[in-house]
Amino acid sequence: MTGEAKAVFLLETNANKYYFRFVSIIAVAMSAFQLYTGFFGTLEAYYQRTIHLMFALILVYLLYDMKGQHKKKVHWLDLIYVALILVVFGYLYINYTYLVTERMYYITPLTPAQYILGVCCLALVLEATRRTSGPQLPIVCLVFILYVFAGPWIPGIFHHPGFSLGLLLDIEYLTTAGLFGGTMAISSSYLFLFILLGSVLSKTGFGDFLKDFSMAIAGWARGGPAKVAILASGFFGMISGSAVANVATVGGFTLPMMEKVGYRKEFSAGALAAASAGGQIMPPVMGVQAFLMAQYTGIPYNTIIKWALLPGTLYFLSMIFMADVEAIRLGLRGMKKNELPSLIGALKKSYFALPMIVLVGLLIMGYTPNYAACATLVAAFAIGFLDRSRRMTLRDVWEALEDGAKGAIPVVCSCATAGIIVGIVSVTGIGARFSAAVVSWSQGNVVVALALTMVAGIILGMGLPTSAVYIIQVALIVPALIELGIPMYIAHMFVVYFAAISMITPPVCLASYTAANIARANPMKTGWMGMRLGAVAYIVPFMFVFNPALLLEGQLSQVIPAVIMSLVGVYFLAIALGGVGRTKLNGLLRSLYFIAALLTIWPGWLSDAIGLGLAVLLHLYQKRKIADGKWEDLVAKLDSPVAIVNEQ
Repeated sequence: MTGEAKAVFLLETNANKYYFRFVSIIAVAMSAFQLYTGFFGTLEAYYQRTIHLMFALILVYLLYDMKGQHKKKVHWLDLIYVALILVVFGYLYINYTYLVTERMYYITPLTPAQYILGVCCLALVLEATRRTSGPQLPIVCLVFILYVFAGPWIPGIFHHPGFSLGLLLDIEYLTTAGLFGGTMAISSSYLFLFILLGSVLSKTGFGDFLKDFSMAIAGWARGGPAKVAILASGFFGMISGSAVANVATVGGFTLPMMEKVGYRKEFSAGALAAASAGGQIMPPVMGVQAFLMAQYTGIPYNTIIKWALLPGTLYFLSMIFMADVEAIRLGLRGMKKNELPSLIGALKKSYFALPMIVLVGLLIMGYTPNYAACATLVAAFAIGFLDRSRRMTLRDVWEALEDGAKGAIPVVCSCATAGIIVGIVSVTGIGARFSAAVVSWSQGNVVVALALTMVAGIILGMGLPTSAVYIIQVALIVPALIELGIPMYIAHMFVVYFAAISMITPPVCLASYTAANIARANPMKTGWMGMRLGAVAYIVPFMFVFNPALLLEGQLSQVIPAVIMSLVGVYFLAIALGGVGRTKLNGLLRSLYFIAALLTIWPGWLSDAIGLGLAVLLHLYQKRKIADGKWEDLVAKLDSPVAIVNEQ
């Protein structure tokens, strides 16, 4: 390298070093702003939401390149984007008094500057969402924007008179009805704080405690590492609010555990993805979906987590049962005792669970999500500083604040784009039109309507954060279900499920693809495996629509049998999908077990009796074949003393 080339190289290296230090400062500043407003009260709506989004957009263009990859060096074009962001949002701050108190929105014509800045704002948001979450949501948003102008030429139920560009920009840029509306209100308050909480907990040693505790109580069992991975992934996913981020965080220690005892790579990666997605439907946090639902429905948080408890439990139990069935099929055992952490040692660090106890306790007592998140953050930081074995340093605090902001920006951008869509839905009335279309297409048949909304929810959710998908479905899909006579709370619960499992539904299943990349497994096989492991989430929502006993609603004489038989049903489902009972099952026997599962999950004494009877007959049939020496008893073989000696 010549002297001149070396000088250029050193100059670029120093520029990149200072550039990323500058990015780090901005990320920490964003977290500091959110913490300040979380503790001392949010600013006036327009200020709070615009500052929140401005921080997120600046970080996107400083961190992500045109391909959506993390940058390795400075690019001058993105510095221009940042300057444009400052102009777009600076105009709002400088003219705040005029825009909020003097200007008559929807009536006062836009100035040329407002037209230009409004278009730039929408373009910046859509491009930021494309870089952080892929092209799916921006494309959907562009279709909605096109619909604003194309309405007069669309025949039938989706016809509308059309609206001007000025009205669209007025709604989205100059008021709090679209881009800066309810979705940004949620994102700029507790949604960010919960993502930050996940980042802080990862710095305190909470993850190590959860892993050691789970391994101590379940690692010894048949297929124990897979069961530990499912529980740990689900718990982290519940807090993180992002299935993909959770896969990337937890996969580093769960995937090696599963592969070590003999699970296939595709199964291990599929289990990680399915459990991470399942965290979005598991109380008490549900990846903040519980808080979103409370916001949109006005139903108390305590009631929502009660409804979600049994379906979420069924989801994770079914995965644990499937891990057990897979262990039987492959002849796997748990880990040796000398490879497992001590239960007593893990319990000595149970104080790491204190922040989650604080969080759940405050939420159940009726405190707001904002207050609960702030108090939990205080508890998490306190434990991080007081723990002698892994005491947080100021560097750890800085990194937690930085990682929290960086982890939040994909969610913030998706919520912003979802806000644009919600604004368009409100002005065009497409929500009511979509509801009418679903009723028309289904001919009033509730099952057909549910299937249509399921497909729509999964398509909308492909590759997007669950919170953003749920928000869009509230605007488009929930009204259709309510119009068909489905109670509001059940309609919301139904769409939450398909918003979550879109992350593991092929062909676009980002959580599965991320897990496959970490495990070096086949991506599409991992996707189908994740869908199989999460099968309960495709079935139970249809069940609780027709019988709310699965949501713990109704008399005890209805709820208790529903709870017991649904637990039995998911075990039969695991046998059917795993292909192993006492023996390996052929296609016919698996189909019969699947029918038995559906009958027992469906509440009602007659269906329960038929399902149990069918399962008993299948068990007796296998037992008879084993006695005749025609089939091999896999369970007995796995648990035999010879197998234990050979394994050791």
